[in-house]
Amino acid sequence: MGSSAIDMGGVVQQMGQGLLLKNGRGDELESDKLGVYFMMDAGYNPEEMIGVMEILKTAAGPNRAPEFQSSHPDPENRIENIKETIRNYKNKKRPKV
Repeated sequence: MGSSAIDMGGVVQQMGQGLLLKNGRGDELESDKLGVYFMMDAGYNPEEMIGVMEILKTAAGPNRAPEFQSSHPDPENRIENIKETIRNYKNKKRPKV
């Protein structure tokens, strides 16, 4: 009986974290997007951000926590977001900042 209570507590904690961290992941994706724009405007190559995400992905290893348990988006999702943002910027689709 006691172990069931502990397990249920863990489940509730996971759910609470997932609900609280959802906004944090969106903020990270927005930050990546703005980073691309600022880098390009300053004359830097935003593709370098992809290299940083690859380093984070490697550092997390194959046993990294699922995205719903993390305060940050999965590095692979961030890479795709950065690539899409670069394409949009090159096509002159800039967000209003």
